[in-house]
Amino acid sequence: GFYDRMSSARIMTRVTDDVGRVQWFLTWGTQTLITSSLQIIGIGIIIFSMNLYLALFALMPIPIIIIGVPLFRKRAHKAYHKVWRRWADVSSLLWDTIPGIIVVKTFTQEKFELKRLVERMSHLVAANLKVTLLHIKFFPLLGFAISSGTAIVWWVGGQEVLRGNITFGSLVAFISYMGMFYGPVQTISNLFEPLQSSITSSERILEIMQVEPEIKDAPDAVEFQFKGSIVFKNVSFGYNPYLPVLSNINLEIRPGEKIGIVGPSGSGKTTLTKLLLRFYDPTEGAIYIDGVDLRKIKLQCLRSQIGLVLQDPLLFYGSIAYNIAYGKPDATPEEIIAAAKAANVHEFAMNQPLAYDTNVGDRGWRLSGGERQRVSIARAIITEPKILILDEATSSVDTLTERKIQEAMENLAKGRTTIIIAHRLSTLQNVDRIVVMDKGRIVEVGTHEELMKAGGLYSQLYKAQFAEEATVSVVQR
Repeated sequence: GFYDRMSSARIMTRVTDDVGRVQWFLTWGTQTLITSSLQIIGIGIIIFSMNLYLALFALMPIPIIIIGVPLFRKRAHKAYHKVWRRWADVSSLLWDTIPGIIVVKTFTQEKFELKRLVERMSHLVAANLKVTLLHIKFFPLLGFAISSGTAIVWWVGGQEVLRGNITFGSLVAFISYMGMFYGPVQTISNLFEPLQSSITSSERILEIMQVEPEIKDAPDAVEFQFKGSIVFKNVSFGYNPYLPVLSNINLEIRPGEKIGIVGPSGSGKTTLTKLLLRFYDPTEGAIYIDGVDLRKIKLQCLRSQIGLVLQDPLLFYGSIAYNIAYGKPDATPEEIIAAAKAANVHEFAMNQPLAYDTNVGDRGWRLSGGERQRVSIARAIITEPKILILDEATSSVDTLTERKIQEAMENLAKGRTTIIIAHRLSTLQNVDRIVVMDKGRIVEVGTHEELMKAGGLYSQLYKAQFAEEATVSVVQR
Protein backbone atom coordinates (compact mmCIF):
# COMPACT_ATOMS: atom_id res chain seq x y z
CA GLY A 1 0.00 0.00 0.00
CA PHE A 2 0.88 3.72 -0.12
CA TYR A 3 2.02 3.78 3.53
CA ASP A 4 4.28 0.77 2.93
CA ARG A 5 6.05 2.60 0.10
CA MET A 6 6.48 6.02 1.72
CA SER A 7 8.20 6.65 5.04
CA SER A 8 6.35 8.35 7.91
CA ALA A 9 8.85 11.22 7.88
CA ARG A 10 8.18 12.02 4.21
CA ILE A 11 4.43 12.03 4.83
CA MET A 12 4.81 14.25 7.91
CA THR A 13 7.04 16.67 5.97
CA ARG A 14 4.26 17.12 3.45
CA VAL A 15 1.57 17.45 6.11
CA THR A 16 3.49 20.05 8.14
CA ASP A 17 6.15 21.89 6.12
CA ASP A 18 4.41 21.81 2.73
CA VAL A 19 1.04 22.80 4.18
CA GLY A 20 2.78 25.67 6.03
CA ARG A 21 4.29 27.00 2.81
CA VAL A 22 0.96 26.89 0.99
CA GLN A 23 -0.78 28.53 3.96
CA TRP A 24 1.77 31.37 4.02
CA PHE A 25 1.32 32.13 0.33
CA LEU A 26 -2.48 31.95 0.51
CA THR A 27 -2.51 34.24 3.56
CA TRP A 28 0.13 36.84 2.64
CA GLY A 29 1.33 36.14 -0.89
CA THR A 30 -2.14 36.24 -2.45
CA GLN A 31 -2.94 39.50 -0.69
CA THR A 32 0.28 41.10 -1.98
CA LEU A 33 -0.28 39.69 -5.48
CA ILE A 34 -3.80 41.14 -5.74
CA THR A 35 -2.79 44.55 -4.33
CA SER A 36 0.24 44.86 -6.63
CA SER A 37 -1.76 43.75 -9.69
CA LEU A 38 -4.40 46.43 -9.04
CA GLN A 39 -1.65 49.04 -8.64
CA ILE A 40 -0.07 48.00 -11.96
CA ILE A 41 -3.44 48.28 -13.77
CA GLY A 42 -4.30 51.65 -12.19
CA ILE A 43 -0.90 53.27 -12.76
CA GLY A 44 -0.69 51.73 -16.24
CA ILE A 45 -3.90 53.55 -17.18
CA ILE A 46 -2.44 56.81 -15.81
CA ILE A 47 0.85 56.64 -17.76
CA PHE A 48 -0.98 55.76 -21.00
CA SER A 49 -3.30 58.72 -20.51
CA MET A 50 -0.33 61.02 -19.78
CA ASN A 51 1.72 60.19 -22.90
CA LEU A 52 1.02 57.25 -25.18
CA TYR A 53 4.37 57.60 -26.99
CA LEU A 54 6.48 57.43 -23.80
CA ALA A 55 4.23 54.70 -22.36
CA LEU A 56 5.18 52.37 -25.23
CA PHE A 57 8.87 52.85 -24.41
CA ALA A 58 8.12 52.44 -20.70
CA LEU A 59 6.66 48.98 -21.38
CA MET A 60 9.68 47.75 -23.35
CA PRO A 61 10.95 45.56 -20.42
CA ILE A 62 7.58 43.75 -20.22
CA PRO A 63 8.29 41.26 -23.10
CA ILE A 64 11.59 40.36 -21.40
CA ILE A 65 9.68 39.67 -18.17
CA ILE A 66 6.99 37.66 -20.00
CA ILE A 67 9.62 35.47 -21.71
CA GLY A 68 11.96 35.22 -18.70
CA VAL A 69 9.44 34.26 -16.01
CA PRO A 70 8.27 30.96 -17.62
CA LEU A 71 11.90 29.97 -18.29
CA PHE A 72 12.80 30.72 -14.67
CA ARG A 73 9.72 28.91 -13.39
CA LYS A 74 10.49 25.77 -15.41
CA ARG A 75 14.01 25.49 -14.01
CA ALA A 76 12.98 26.55 -10.51
CA HIS A 77 10.22 23.91 -10.43
CA LYS A 78 12.75 21.08 -10.76
CA ALA A 79 15.16 22.73 -8.34
CA TYR A 80 12.51 23.17 -5.63
CA HIS A 81 11.34 19.58 -5.99
CA LYS A 82 14.92 18.47 -5.36
CA VAL A 83 15.17 20.73 -2.30
CA TRP A 84 12.04 19.27 -0.74
CA ARG A 85 13.23 15.71 -1.47
CA ARG A 86 16.53 16.46 0.26
CA TRP A 87 14.69 18.05 3.17
CA ALA A 88 12.53 14.92 3.45
CA ASP A 89 15.73 12.84 3.59
CA VAL A 90 16.97 14.89 6.54
CA SER A 91 13.59 14.70 8.29
CA SER A 92 13.43 10.96 7.72
CA LEU A 93 16.83 10.46 9.35
CA LEU A 94 15.90 12.61 12.36
CA TRP A 95 12.52 10.86 12.62
CA ASP A 96 14.32 7.53 12.95
CA THR A 97 17.27 8.64 15.08
CA ILE A 98 15.73 10.87 17.76
CA PRO A 99 13.23 8.26 19.11
CA GLY A 100 16.05 5.69 19.01
CA ILE A 101 18.66 7.85 20.74
CA ILE A 102 19.09 5.26 23.53
CA VAL A 103 20.02 2.61 20.96
CA VAL A 104 22.40 5.04 19.24
CA LYS A 105 24.19 5.79 22.51
CA THR A 106 24.19 2.15 23.63
CA PHE A 107 26.02 1.08 20.48
CA THR A 108 28.21 4.23 20.50
CA GLN A 109 27.04 5.20 17.02
CA GLU A 110 26.91 8.96 17.63
CA LYS A 111 29.71 9.65 15.13
CA PHE A 112 28.12 7.39 12.53
CA GLU A 113 24.72 9.09 12.86
CA LEU A 114 26.37 12.53 12.82
CA LYS A 115 28.19 11.56 9.62
CA ARG A 116 24.88 10.46 8.04
CA LEU A 117 23.23 13.72 9.09
CA VAL A 118 26.11 15.86 7.77
CA GLU A 119 26.01 13.95 4.48
CA ARG A 120 22.29 14.52 4.02
CA MET A 121 22.56 18.13 5.13
CA SER A 122 25.31 18.67 2.54
CA HIS A 123 22.96 17.35 -0.16
CA LEU A 124 20.27 19.74 1.12
CA VAL A 125 22.70 22.68 1.08
CA ALA A 126 23.77 21.78 -2.48
CA ALA A 127 20.13 21.67 -3.62
CA ASN A 128 19.44 25.03 -1.95
CA LEU A 129 22.55 26.47 -3.58
CA LYS A 130 21.18 25.59 -7.03
CA VAL A 131 17.98 27.48 -6.21
CA THR A 132 20.02 30.46 -4.99
CA LEU A 133 22.10 30.47 -8.19
CA LEU A 134 18.91 30.53 -10.25
CA HIS A 135 17.76 33.60 -8.32
CA ILE A 136 21.16 35.26 -8.67
CA LYS A 137 20.96 34.83 -12.45
CA PHE A 138 17.32 35.84 -12.93
CA PHE A 139 16.55 38.73 -10.57
CA PRO A 140 19.53 40.97 -11.43
CA LEU A 141 18.60 40.57 -15.12
CA LEU A 142 15.04 41.53 -14.25
CA GLY A 143 16.27 44.60 -12.36
CA PHE A 144 18.56 45.53 -15.26
CA ALA A 145 15.66 45.27 -17.74
CA ILE A 146 13.52 47.59 -15.62
CA SER A 147 16.39 50.07 -15.17
CA SER A 148 17.07 49.97 -18.92
CA GLY A 149 13.43 50.83 -19.56
CA THR A 150 13.72 53.83 -17.25
CA ALA A 151 16.94 54.97 -18.98
CA ILE A 152 15.30 54.67 -22.41
CA VAL A 153 12.33 56.78 -21.25
CA TRP A 154 14.74 59.43 -19.92
CA TRP A 155 16.53 59.49 -23.29
CA VAL A 156 13.41 59.55 -25.45
CA GLY A 157 11.64 61.93 -23.06
CA GLY A 158 14.64 64.26 -23.07
CA GLN A 159 14.48 64.40 -26.87
CA GLU A 160 10.77 65.25 -26.63
CA VAL A 161 11.51 68.05 -24.14
CA LEU A 162 14.16 69.50 -26.46
CA ARG A 163 11.69 69.44 -29.34
CA GLY A 164 9.14 71.20 -27.18
CA ASN A 165 6.59 68.39 -27.40
CA ILE A 166 6.40 68.01 -23.61
CA THR A 167 7.60 69.99 -20.60
CA PHE A 168 10.40 68.86 -18.31
CA GLY A 169 7.91 68.75 -15.41
CA SER A 170 5.68 66.36 -17.39
CA LEU A 171 8.68 64.10 -18.05
CA VAL A 172 9.62 64.04 -14.35
CA ALA A 173 6.01 63.25 -13.42
CA PHE A 174 5.91 60.46 -16.02
CA ILE A 175 9.18 58.97 -14.70
CA SER A 176 7.74 59.10 -11.17
CA TYR A 177 4.64 57.20 -12.26
CA MET A 178 6.83 54.78 -14.14
CA GLY A 179 8.69 54.05 -10.88
CA MET A 180 5.32 53.52 -9.19
CA PHE A 181 4.38 51.15 -12.04
CA TYR A 182 7.51 48.99 -11.81
CA GLY A 183 7.54 48.99 -8.00
CA PRO A 184 4.60 46.51 -7.85
CA VAL A 185 6.15 44.62 -10.80
CA GLN A 186 9.30 44.19 -8.68
CA THR A 187 7.16 43.15 -5.70
CA ILE A 188 5.42 40.48 -7.78
CA SER A 189 8.77 39.26 -9.10
CA ASN A 190 9.92 38.90 -5.47
CA LEU A 191 6.93 36.61 -4.95
CA PHE A 192 8.24 34.15 -7.55
CA GLU A 193 10.30 32.30 -4.94
CA PRO A 194 7.47 31.73 -2.39
CA LEU A 195 5.03 31.21 -5.28
CA GLN A 196 7.17 28.47 -6.82
CA SER A 197 7.77 26.99 -3.38
CA SER A 198 4.02 27.01 -2.73
CA ILE A 199 3.24 25.44 -6.13
CA THR A 200 5.77 22.66 -5.53
CA SER A 201 4.37 22.05 -2.04
CA SER A 202 0.82 22.00 -3.42
CA GLU A 203 1.79 19.32 -5.92
CA ARG A 204 3.32 17.22 -3.13
CA ILE A 205 0.20 17.61 -0.99
CA LEU A 206 -2.10 16.76 -3.90
CA GLU A 207 -0.02 13.66 -4.58
CA ILE A 208 -1.09 12.36 -1.16
CA MET A 209 -4.69 13.61 -1.39
CA GLN A 210 -5.21 12.03 -4.80
CA VAL A 211 -3.92 8.59 -3.83
CA GLU A 212 -6.75 6.17 -4.49
CA PRO A 213 -7.28 3.65 -1.66
CA GLU A 214 -6.20 0.24 -2.88
CA ILE A 215 -8.77 -1.34 -0.58
CA LYS A 216 -12.27 0.15 -0.71
CA ASP A 217 -15.90 -0.87 -0.48
CA ALA A 218 -17.47 -2.63 -3.44
CA PRO A 219 -20.62 -0.93 -4.82
CA ASP A 220 -22.75 -3.83 -3.54
CA ALA A 221 -20.96 -4.23 -0.18
CA VAL A 222 -23.17 -5.36 2.71
CA GLU A 223 -23.34 -4.96 6.49
CA PHE A 224 -24.40 -7.63 8.98
CA GLN A 225 -23.71 -8.93 12.48
CA PHE A 226 -20.99 -11.57 12.45
CA LYS A 227 -21.43 -14.99 14.01
CA GLY A 228 -17.72 -15.69 13.69
CA SER A 229 -17.24 -18.34 11.01
CA ILE A 230 -14.05 -17.80 8.94
CA VAL A 231 -12.97 -19.67 5.80
CA PHE A 232 -9.71 -19.22 3.87
CA LYS A 233 -10.18 -20.82 0.45
CA ASN A 234 -7.15 -21.29 -1.85
CA VAL A 235 -5.68 -18.00 -0.60
CA SER A 236 -2.36 -16.81 -2.02
CA PHE A 237 -0.74 -13.42 -1.50
CA GLY A 238 2.53 -11.53 -1.92
CA TYR A 239 3.52 -7.93 -1.16
CA ASN A 240 5.62 -8.28 -4.30
CA PRO A 241 3.90 -10.17 -7.16
CA TYR A 242 7.07 -12.18 -7.75
CA LEU A 243 7.62 -13.14 -4.09
CA PRO A 244 4.57 -14.95 -2.65
CA VAL A 245 4.22 -14.78 1.14
CA LEU A 246 1.19 -17.10 1.34
CA SER A 247 0.51 -20.01 -0.99
CA ASN A 248 -2.76 -21.92 -1.33
CA ILE A 249 -4.03 -21.42 2.24
CA ASN A 250 -7.13 -23.47 3.08
CA LEU A 251 -8.52 -23.18 6.60
CA GLU A 252 -11.96 -23.26 8.20
CA ILE A 253 -12.58 -21.76 11.65
CA ARG A 254 -15.90 -22.37 13.39
CA PRO A 255 -17.79 -19.66 15.34
CA GLY A 256 -16.39 -19.36 18.87
CA GLU A 257 -13.39 -21.58 18.10
CA LYS A 258 -9.93 -20.72 19.46
CA ILE A 259 -7.17 -21.27 16.93
CA GLY A 260 -3.44 -20.99 17.56
CA ILE A 261 -1.12 -20.16 14.65
CA VAL A 262 2.57 -21.01 15.02
CA GLY A 263 5.59 -21.25 12.77
CA PRO A 264 9.09 -19.90 12.19
CA SER A 265 9.63 -16.17 11.62
CA GLY A 266 8.61 -15.16 8.10
CA SER A 267 6.20 -18.06 7.66
CA GLY A 268 3.25 -15.72 6.94
CA LYS A 269 1.39 -15.77 10.27
CA THR A 270 0.89 -12.01 10.62
CA THR A 271 0.18 -11.60 6.90
CA LEU A 272 -2.74 -13.99 7.32
CA THR A 273 -4.34 -11.65 9.88
CA LYS A 274 -3.69 -8.59 7.69
CA LEU A 275 -5.72 -10.26 4.95
CA LEU A 276 -8.50 -11.02 7.44
CA LEU A 277 -8.63 -7.34 8.43
CA ARG A 278 -8.52 -6.55 4.71
CA PHE A 279 -5.49 -4.32 4.81
CA TYR A 280 -4.71 -6.21 1.60
CA ASP A 281 -6.71 -8.45 -0.74
CA PRO A 282 -5.53 -11.95 -1.72
CA THR A 283 -3.92 -12.21 -5.14
CA GLU A 284 -5.68 -15.55 -5.50
CA GLY A 285 -8.55 -17.23 -3.69
CA ALA A 286 -10.97 -15.66 -1.21
CA ILE A 287 -11.70 -15.26 2.50
CA TYR A 288 -15.24 -15.65 3.82
CA ILE A 289 -16.89 -14.57 7.07
CA ASP A 290 -20.19 -16.35 7.70
CA GLY A 291 -20.17 -17.38 4.04
CA VAL A 292 -19.75 -13.81 2.71
CA ASP A 293 -16.64 -12.86 0.71
CA LEU A 294 -14.63 -10.22 2.60
CA ARG A 295 -14.64 -8.06 -0.53
CA LYS A 296 -18.43 -7.91 -0.32
CA ILE A 297 -18.45 -6.65 3.30
CA LYS A 298 -18.23 -2.93 4.11
CA LEU A 299 -14.85 -2.10 5.65
CA GLN A 300 -16.43 -0.26 8.59
CA CYS A 301 -18.60 -3.28 9.33
CA LEU A 302 -15.67 -5.69 8.99
CA ARG A 303 -13.11 -3.89 11.11
CA SER A 304 -15.54 -2.78 13.81
CA GLN A 305 -16.29 -6.45 14.56
CA ILE A 306 -12.67 -7.64 14.67
CA GLY A 307 -10.54 -6.92 17.74
CA LEU A 308 -6.76 -6.73 17.36
CA VAL A 309 -4.08 -6.91 20.05
CA LEU A 310 -0.55 -6.48 18.68
CA GLN A 311 2.80 -7.69 19.96
CA ASP A 312 4.00 -4.08 20.32
CA PRO A 313 0.83 -2.13 21.18
CA LEU A 314 0.59 1.50 20.14
CA LEU A 315 -0.97 3.88 22.64
CA PHE A 316 -1.81 7.46 21.78
CA TYR A 317 -0.81 10.57 23.70
CA GLY A 318 -3.63 11.00 26.20
CA SER A 319 -5.14 9.47 29.31
CA ILE A 320 -5.54 5.78 30.14
CA ALA A 321 -9.31 6.22 29.77
CA TYR A 322 -8.90 7.86 26.35
CA ASN A 323 -6.80 4.96 25.09
CA ILE A 324 -9.21 2.32 26.41
CA ALA A 325 -12.18 4.08 24.82
CA TYR A 326 -10.37 4.75 21.53
CA GLY A 327 -12.41 2.17 19.61
CA LYS A 328 -15.64 3.35 21.25
CA PRO A 329 -15.45 7.13 21.81
CA ASP A 330 -18.95 7.27 23.33
CA ALA A 331 -18.12 4.69 26.02
CA THR A 332 -19.38 5.51 29.51
CA PRO A 333 -17.03 5.59 32.54
CA GLU A 334 -18.69 2.38 33.73
CA GLU A 335 -17.88 0.63 30.42
CA ILE A 336 -14.28 1.84 30.56
CA ILE A 337 -13.81 0.56 34.11
CA ALA A 338 -15.47 -2.78 33.27
CA ALA A 339 -13.11 -3.27 30.30
CA ALA A 340 -10.16 -2.23 32.46
CA LYS A 341 -11.04 -4.74 35.17
CA ALA A 342 -11.41 -7.54 32.60
CA ALA A 343 -7.96 -6.68 31.21
CA ASN A 344 -6.28 -6.33 34.64
CA VAL A 345 -5.77 -2.61 34.07
CA HIS A 346 -7.90 -1.30 36.94
CA GLU A 347 -5.42 -2.06 39.73
CA PHE A 348 -2.40 -0.31 38.21
CA ALA A 349 -4.58 2.52 36.85
CA MET A 350 -5.87 3.32 40.34
CA ASN A 351 -2.27 3.47 41.60
CA GLN A 352 -1.44 6.23 39.10
CA PRO A 353 -1.41 9.89 40.28
CA LEU A 354 -4.60 10.77 38.37
CA ALA A 355 -6.01 7.22 38.07
CA TYR A 356 -7.73 6.83 34.68
CA ASP A 357 -6.96 10.46 33.79
CA THR A 358 -3.19 9.84 33.97
CA ASN A 359 -1.45 10.72 30.70
CA VAL A 360 0.38 7.72 29.22
CA GLY A 361 2.87 9.91 27.32
CA ASP A 362 3.91 9.76 23.70
CA ARG A 363 3.27 6.20 22.44
CA GLY A 364 2.58 5.17 26.04
CA TRP A 365 6.21 5.50 27.22
CA ARG A 366 5.14 6.22 30.82
CA LEU A 367 3.73 2.70 31.13
CA SER A 368 5.65 -0.56 31.20
CA GLY A 369 5.42 -3.00 28.29
CA GLY A 370 2.99 -5.23 30.18
CA GLU A 371 0.81 -2.27 31.21
CA ARG A 372 0.63 -1.02 27.61
CA GLN A 373 -0.33 -4.52 26.51
CA ARG A 374 -3.16 -4.73 29.04
CA VAL A 375 -4.48 -1.28 28.03
CA SER A 376 -4.55 -2.48 24.41
CA ILE A 377 -6.49 -5.58 25.51
CA ALA A 378 -8.99 -3.35 27.36
CA ARG A 379 -9.28 -1.28 24.16
CA ALA A 380 -10.23 -4.45 22.29
CA ILE A 381 -12.64 -5.64 25.01
CA ILE A 382 -14.67 -2.42 25.06
CA THR A 383 -15.59 -2.77 21.37
CA GLU A 384 -17.06 -6.25 22.01
CA PRO A 385 -15.67 -7.79 18.80
CA LYS A 386 -17.07 -11.02 17.35
CA ILE A 387 -13.63 -12.06 16.07
CA LEU A 388 -10.42 -11.56 18.01
CA ILE A 389 -6.81 -11.56 16.77
CA LEU A 390 -3.98 -11.77 19.31
CA ASP A 391 -0.66 -11.25 17.51
CA GLU A 392 2.14 -12.57 19.77
CA ALA A 393 0.69 -10.50 22.60
CA THR A 394 2.90 -12.01 25.34
CA SER A 395 6.18 -12.58 23.48
CA SER A 396 8.13 -9.70 25.04
CA VAL A 397 7.10 -9.71 28.72
CA ASP A 398 8.23 -11.50 31.85
CA THR A 399 6.49 -14.60 33.22
CA LEU A 400 4.48 -12.78 35.94
CA THR A 401 3.25 -10.15 33.50
CA GLU A 402 2.49 -12.89 30.98
CA ARG A 403 0.15 -14.54 33.48
CA LYS A 404 -1.76 -11.29 34.00
CA ILE A 405 -1.97 -10.72 30.24
CA GLN A 406 -2.96 -14.35 29.70
CA GLU A 407 -5.79 -13.97 32.21
CA ALA A 408 -6.92 -10.77 30.48
CA MET A 409 -6.86 -12.52 27.09
CA GLU A 410 -8.90 -15.42 28.46
CA ASN A 411 -11.56 -12.92 29.57
CA LEU A 412 -11.43 -11.26 26.16
CA ALA A 413 -11.68 -14.52 24.19
CA LYS A 414 -14.79 -15.89 25.94
CA GLY A 415 -17.50 -16.60 23.37
CA ARG A 416 -15.49 -15.12 20.50
CA THR A 417 -13.79 -16.63 17.49
CA THR A 418 -10.15 -16.19 18.46
CA ILE A 419 -6.94 -16.40 16.43
CA ILE A 420 -3.78 -16.44 18.54
CA ILE A 421 -0.42 -15.95 16.83
CA ALA A 422 2.04 -17.32 19.35
CA HIS A 423 5.77 -17.22 19.85
CA ARG A 424 5.61 -18.94 23.22
CA LEU A 425 3.90 -22.24 22.51
CA SER A 426 2.98 -22.55 26.19
CA THR A 427 0.30 -19.89 25.61
CA LEU A 428 -1.63 -22.29 23.34
CA GLN A 429 -2.58 -24.82 26.00
CA ASN A 430 -6.28 -23.91 25.93
CA VAL A 431 -6.84 -23.56 22.17
CA ASP A 432 -9.10 -25.91 20.23
CA ARG A 433 -6.70 -26.38 17.31
CA ILE A 434 -3.19 -25.36 16.34
CA VAL A 435 -2.30 -24.37 12.77
CA VAL A 436 1.38 -24.76 11.89
CA MET A 437 2.77 -22.60 9.06
CA ASP A 438 6.08 -22.78 7.23
CA LYS A 439 7.22 -20.80 4.18
CA GLY A 440 3.75 -19.40 3.53
CA ARG A 441 1.92 -22.74 3.68
CA ILE A 442 -0.11 -24.61 6.28
CA VAL A 443 1.87 -27.77 6.99
CA GLU A 444 0.03 -29.15 10.05
CA VAL A 445 -3.33 -28.74 11.82
CA GLY A 446 -4.41 -30.43 15.04
CA THR A 447 -4.46 -30.35 18.83
CA HIS A 448 -1.27 -30.12 20.87
CA GLU A 449 -1.37 -33.85 21.61
CA GLU A 450 -2.01 -34.80 17.98
CA LEU A 451 0.81 -32.62 16.69
CA MET A 452 3.29 -33.86 19.29
CA LYS A 453 2.41 -37.44 18.41
CA ALA A 454 2.88 -36.69 14.68
CA GLY A 455 6.48 -35.60 15.32
CA GLY A 456 6.43 -32.86 12.65
CA LEU A 457 7.45 -29.20 12.66
CA TYR A 458 5.30 -28.31 15.69
CA SER A 459 6.92 -31.06 17.74
CA GLN A 460 10.37 -29.79 16.74
CA LEU A 461 9.49 -26.19 17.64
CA TYR A 462 7.99 -27.22 20.97
CA LYS A 463 10.95 -29.38 21.98
CA ALA A 464 13.43 -26.70 20.93
CA GLN A 465 11.58 -24.04 22.93
CA PHE A 466 11.19 -26.33 25.95
CA ALA A 467 14.93 -27.06 25.89
CA GLU A 468 15.70 -23.34 25.61
CA GLU A 469 13.43 -22.47 28.55
CA ALA A 470 14.96 -25.27 30.61
CA THR A 471 18.46 -23.92 29.89
CA VAL A 472 17.42 -20.39 30.88
CA SER A 473 15.88 -21.73 34.09
CA VAL A 474 19.10 -23.56 35.02
CA VAL A 475 21.22 -20.46 34.28
CA GLN A 476 18.94 -18.28 36.42
CA ARG A 477 19.32 -20.69 39.34
